Amino acid sequence: MPENRIVLNRILDTTLREGEQTPGVYFRPDEKCVIAEMLYHVLGEKGLIEVGQPYSPKYRESVEAVVKYFREKGYGAEKLLSHCRTLKEDVDIAHQCETGGVVVFMAPSDKHLQAKFDGKITFEKALQMIGETIEYAKRDLGFKMVQYTAEDATSTPVERLIEVSRVAREAGVDVVRVPDTKGQASPESYREILRRLTSSVNVAFDVHCHNDRGLAIANSIAGLQGGATGVHVSVMGIGERVGIADLATLADNLETLYGVKTGVNFREIPRLYSYVAAASGVAVPPNFPILGRFARIHKAGIHQKAVLKDPSTYETIDWSR
Repeated sequence: MPENRIVLNRILDTTLREGEQTPGVYFRPDEKCVIAEMLYHVLGEKGLIEVGQPYSPKYRESVEAVVKYFREKGYGAEKLLSHCRTLKEDVDIAHQCETGGVVVFMAPSDKHLQAKFDGKITFEKALQMIGETIEYAKRDLGFKMVQYTAEDATSTPVERLIEVSRVAREAGVDVVRVPDTKGQASPESYREILRRLTSSVNVAFDVHCHNDRGLAIANSIAGLQGGATGVHVSVMGIGERVGIADLATLADNLETLYGVKTGVNFREIPRLYSYVAAASGVAVPPNFPILGRFARIHKAGIHQKAVLKDPSTYETIDWSR
């Protein structure tokens, strides 16, 4: 692959899972059905939708509601993914909910293993659990899409990420996710992590970038340049703490600046964002890129004069899409 060439095969929206981890946000089952349907039409053929964590009784009802709604609408459940811990009992619940795919997450970093499991699970034990759970989901339960998330990947030595990715691949995983869980990576370091992984392990990789330092968009693009073929987004970038990469901003930048055909239906995005803002109680900030109320307002007189004659003097975004 030529250096920095982007190949995009998947856009996974996780508004209904990651987005619901935003402080104070909870979507009712009927709201999740509406949002999921909007996402289905916005994302197009490359789109996948993470619908929640059914192993939690708080969220199982809404996952089942979305699956049922999609089947009634004739969409099927192939694009819907459940999010689970790396436990066979969690995967069983996802299978009972009949989502098309399942994601299992487990951090391979010593810090997470120590903090979450009091040191009772070693890296070697984690590798065993990851491999067995993926194989169970793929080969025993027959999930068509099985993904593994190496949580806290950017705090984990690349050699260890390579090892866990190989274990996941041998177990039958379809996609390995490489999250910048703490939003701590620079674009250069993140690109290099993905370059190392994609050159070492023959499996598809996704990037999932948190925005703690404001670099979620830049890191997502860098990860794709490093060889990842899938990227994660949410509406308005909502999610844990300050969230992840925003759907509209990332899709526009990929299309405009890098010539990537995302398949995103931009005309439906304003309606989607308005609904999610109302359902979540999180307003679109006025200075938000592309969709914010201020995005097409020019205050300085010299700006106004120029824009009236030629909008391209101060605007580069194609508003006609």
